[in-house]
Amino acid sequence: MDTFQIRCERMTLDFESAQVLLNEALDEAVGLVAARAAVALFVSAFHKRCDTSNSAHVDTALRVWALALERLSTRQVAFEDSISSIRLHLADLLEMNEDWGEAAKVLMGVPLDSGHRQIENVFKLSIYVRIVRLLLEEDDSVAAESYLNRASLLISANDAASLASASQQEQLLTVQFRASQARLFDFKRSFLQAAQKYLSLSYLMLMAESERVVCLVQAVTCAILAPAGPQRSRLLATLYKDDRVRENAELSTVFYPILEKVYLDRILRTSEIDGFRETLKPHQLAKLSDGTTVLDRAVIEHNVLAASKIYTTIRFAELGSLLGVTDAYAAEVVVSRMIGEGRVEGQIDQIEGLVYFYEGRGEDLLAAGIRGVCEQVDVLVDEVMKRNPAWVKDQMVA
Repeated sequence: MDTFQIRCERMTLDFESAQVLLNEALDEAVGLVAARAAVALFVSAFHKRCDTSNSAHVDTALRVWALALERLSTRQVAFEDSISSIRLHLADLLEMNEDWGEAAKVLMGVPLDSGHRQIENVFKLSIYVRIVRLLLEEDDSVAAESYLNRASLLISANDAASLASASQQEQLLTVQFRASQARLFDFKRSFLQAAQKYLSLSYLMLMAESERVVCLVQAVTCAILAPAGPQRSRLLATLYKDDRVRENAELSTVFYPILEKVYLDRILRTSEIDGFRETLKPHQLAKLSDGTTVLDRAVIEHNVLAASKIYTTIRFAELGSLLGVTDAYAAEVVVSRMIGEGRVEGQIDQIEGLVYFYEGRGEDLLAAGIRGVCEQVDVLVDEVMKRNPAWVKDQMVA
């Protein structure tokens, strides 16, 4: 065994040399205990000698690890530890080559439900979370959701409250799990839930400042794309009042103007969202069954909600012109769906071609007026503080 170890440590990194050593370790004449130790020595030595910055080494390692898995496929129970190590090393190389799908498939084969060895839940969780992340990179949200559900079984119910007391690895895995949840909601176009997850992540001090900004950007993006309604309005209010959105250079120039209009229920024009459109990912611009994109539908539904604040009665033809849809029937379909889902209060008169909006009356009108005044006061106070900080400081002291 000592001789074999020395040969492993001194081997040249080429496929033929590795194949010879692997064949010796798995020779039928070698006992099971000795074979396990020999394979473990070979895997460790080969991994140490592999320089991932050298493309030739990477190509050789891909072939060697694939050969090792093939040779061990009929003896998985006896070599579970080595198979796990080999699959992890192979997945690292595939991920480095941005072969996300193959890396995920390799990790799916890591033996995690063994009756012969004890496997820590933290290790299982790390594998599941990594598989989810790779599948999302591959745009396979269906398979990603399956593995995210497996990971959720390993996340305790009180993780949100116990992050501070968890180990560093557990903290990192919990954050990665939450990020995967947010991305999965985003891919499934459940933008409201995605925005809420992204926003909660943006507050975590465990993440780097740049990562928190990315999460905040995604929270704003998903909130704008979310279906118009009361829940979205509350989320928009939280984001609009978040100082970070105004103070960050990227957010304040690209996202804040459209966030302000959406929050204040103002009509959005096509020309006003061109800059925002360029920031969206492919799945956020996907075509829907009616031929519109996700962004188009979000803007149309928002404009219906904005129109309900302005009009009490409007004809479908005029509403269609306001929404920028093809005809009066298209406007009727949008409004009827939103009324049916309880996102807009109103009534449709198909005979007269009219829609009656119930919002913006009585106490609602008063509340909207008070809210508008308060918002304008906040804007004025911010402007005064920017222009005359010394005067404001003196007034606060006085």
